Amino acid sequence: MRAYSMDLRERVVAAVDGGMSQEQAAVTFGMSVNTVGRYLARRRTTGSLAPAVQRHGPRPEKKMRLHAWLPARLQQAADATLAEHAAALTAEQGVVVSLATMSRAIATLPADEPGQAVTARGRRRRPGRPLKSKV
Repeated sequence: MRAYSMDLRERVVAAVDGGMSQEQAAVTFGMSVNTVGRYLARRRTTGSLAPAVQRHGPRPEKKMRLHAWLPARLQQAADATLAEHAAALTAEQGVVVSLATMSRAIATLPADEPGQAVTARGRRRRPGRPLKSKV
């Protein structure tokens, strides 16, 4: 569910400041009385009506470490298998990843050359995917 716009929040609070009750403001603007009360409380505590930033789930620290480590590893051992890359990551960083995670990480790396960002037919290529050469 998306947050109400700042314009609507400001109009609701201005209506209550102008003498309208919270119940009347809720009916007028089509929201619950609790929402109007939350807007007033948020303004009292923070001085702003802006919605709080929502973060769902834990920070992807393993993924960030893998993405920071991977480009240098691919420079060193470009022909290594996924299992060898995963073992090297575990040995160097102490981070254990599955082969699927390693594969996704390699596939999402940006293209080294700008010309490889587009396929031969002119479509955008997914980052990290090498161009297939037909022999």
